[in-house]
Amino acid sequence: MGNILSQDEVDSLLNGISDGKVKTETDTPERGKGLRVYDFTSQAGPSLASMPTLRTINERFVGSSRASLSAATRSVIDVTISSAESVPFDEFSHSISLPSSLNIFKMQPLKGSALLVMEGSLVFAFVDTFFGGKGDGQVKAEGKGFTPIETRIIEKVIGIMLGDLEHAWSDVHKIKMVLARSEMDPQFAAIAKPNDSVMVSRFVVEFGNTSGNMAICIPYATIEPLREKLRQGLQNEKVEVDQRRRKHIQEKIKELAINVRCTLGMTKITGKELLEIKVDDVIPLEQGVNDLITVSVEDIPKFKGFPGTRNNKQAIRISERVNKE
Repeated sequence: MGNILSQDEVDSLLNGISDGKVKTETDTPERGKGLRVYDFTSQAGPSLASMPTLRTINERFVGSSRASLSAATRSVIDVTISSAESVPFDEFSHSISLPSSLNIFKMQPLKGSALLVMEGSLVFAFVDTFFGGKGDGQVKAEGKGFTPIETRIIEKVIGIMLGDLEHAWSDVHKIKMVLARSEMDPQFAAIAKPNDSVMVSRFVVEFGNTSGNMAICIPYATIEPLREKLRQGLQNEKVEVDQRRRKHIQEKIKELAINVRCTLGMTKITGKELLEIKVDDVIPLEQGVNDLITVSVEDIPKFKGFPGTRNNKQAIRISERVNKE
């Protein structure tokens, strides 16, 4: 019982703590310092930096849509990449401005659906352009829905863009983009759960002095089967460059003028016989009358055939190809 403090000692100790005369522990870490709240219900998804091929796909889509939309509207349209990021679907859904055209499409044979969002001002700019305007008509978009005519024009524009997106994916994986339906209310365009990761690419479309925003939202779960291909960005870019270079070289080769020569026959003579050759001399060749003659392309034997005439011109009928091992 000798270790029990008396009431006077307890009061003195408490007064010492209050006055700072008695030191207490000060190295206790602050609650929550250095900690980050983790949502275990969220779907784990990678950043776009881990899938560089998506950047290449976006660049190809921009180039194709810029040309196809300009051709369809007969006006100069510029399309640029605004941003690309991985976010929860709920965050993307709340960022959609209204009114907007929400176009749900399938990426066959992949599972799930994706979303192409076109804000209202951009829709009305396209409508104005298709009816002969310059796309800079002033329309109050707030609280305005889309008429049947505007809806049909939207479907035409979306069809062009999905074709361009399909082409942009072609070197990575053969995917067919199929428009499923169009909505205006984001709650009817829920292509993923609120916490699921989605890959969002945003674009700016410009009509002269008018511009509008567009976004493509693809759930990570949809493209997850292709994650290895999407990570091999440099290899895919190299394949794309090699294919373009090969096609360019092929087109240039078709324009080249090539020397083609037919050798009727050959023989050997001495220097003395060469010096004694005169007009009307006949030089017998080793080639037989019915033997094939050689056709050379740029001095390289390529074909064999029979000599003759066609349309009052000397000609040769190719009969076989020279195979060199």
